[in-house]
Amino acid sequence: MSLPYSTVDPHNPIPLYYQIYLDLRRMIQRGVLKPGSMLPPELEICQAYNVGRQTVRQAIGRLVDENLVERYPGKGTFVRDIPSIQFFLDRSFSQQMREMGRVPSSKVLRCEPSTVNVENVPVLEKVQGAPCVILERLRYGDNELICHQISIVLTERCPGLEHVDFANQSLFEVLTNRYALMIKRMDIVVRAVAADGYRADLLEVEECAPLLYVGTATYVEEGDLIEYSTSYYRADRYEYSITQIR
Repeated sequence: MSLPYSTVDPHNPIPLYYQIYLDLRRMIQRGVLKPGSMLPPELEICQAYNVGRQTVRQAIGRLVDENLVERYPGKGTFVRDIPSIQFFLDRSFSQQMREMGRVPSSKVLRCEPSTVNVENVPVLEKVQGAPCVILERLRYGDNELICHQISIVLTERCPGLEHVDFANQSLFEVLTNRYALMIKRMDIVVRAVAADGYRADLLEVEECAPLLYVGTATYVEEGDLIEYSTSYYRADRYEYSITQIR
């Protein structure tokens, strides 16, 4: 199989081995190099990037260090099966990351005041036109990309929310600690969807790759809707779990 190698730049301040590592990692993350498949021979990789064996060995060594590939003497280097990370439906993203021993963080793509104007979402029908903040983020755990999330937060009871720096702050914790809004209930829908071009680029997968869609309606103590979010997770990396007590 011919792989979509990128061109490396010897004049780039980023070392050549690291450029190669990033390119091979991209192919692993996007499923071009699938779990269990063997990396091409060193000579082929050398020729593809026009570099020496030592440079290629450094790049592969970094993939080994990150447990993305595994060397088998006399056989070759194979892509590892990346285990699924289990999420629970009764916890916030930041809480789950901390329970896993990870540091939660976010890249804020937008955080801007708006009004609710979303069709075909029954839970939002009664609040159409209400003031809100649109909060779009990439969510990380220990700097590993976890999901793409868009939240519509109704701001009648939390004015000024657009001024909060959500790069390192939890939305739920801000609502509780700053606005004294206690989260009472979350109604959640999970389904499989195919990645469109926009989310494929954000989540580093191929277009039409399977994603887990999680839609969450969040209510405060008085029963009022405070937030509606849509989150998209890579289906090959993450799974959701719920425990029901009867």
